[in-house]
Amino acid sequence: MKKPTLLTDFHSTAKLSPADWKKLEGLMDLASEVFTDLIAAKLLPTTKGQTFHVSLLICGDERIKKLNHAHRQKDKVTDVLSFPAHESLRKLARAENDVFLGDLAISIPQARRQAKAFNIPVWDEFIHLYFHGLLHLVGFDHEISAQEEKLMQKWEDKALDLLSGKKKGGPKAPSKK
Repeated sequence: MKKPTLLTDFHSTAKLSPADWKKLEGLMDLASEVFTDLIAAKLLPTTKGQTFHVSLLICGDERIKKLNHAHRQKDKVTDVLSFPAHESLRKLARAENDVFLGDLAISIPQARRQAKAFNIPVWDEFIHLYFHGLLHLVGFDHEISAQEEKLMQKWEDKALDLLSGKKKGGPKAPSKK
């Protein structure tokens, strides 16, 4: 039985070192595995073997500020922007075999500042932003209501717990919820 997969198409206007690219590629492989686990946990109504696609722009502050202003009328730097291809995939009876989820943009300088403030590695913050954006792409929105924010946070926590277990090479970390 074929599992669903997540493919991420990278674009970058930010300068990343070869070591950063290698780290990022490894994280995206793990993120794809985690996404498969989230689908198995009923994140989305899905069938076996679907391929989900995401386009990811890794950029600097100036670029994300321009995107934030153009699309959200907010003239400030943000950490992640999500541009869903669908209103919501959460309530579909069944999605197509190939599903383009949408576009994400993540500011590396903002991720670095936040990682420093949270005293965590930058790539841990980056992957948190990636999953946050991914949840927006499938139809979650923490700005709608407190209940929706709580639900979205539950899925973020689950994703990060699963990722943590995979990074350590051991069994899945227990869920916080």
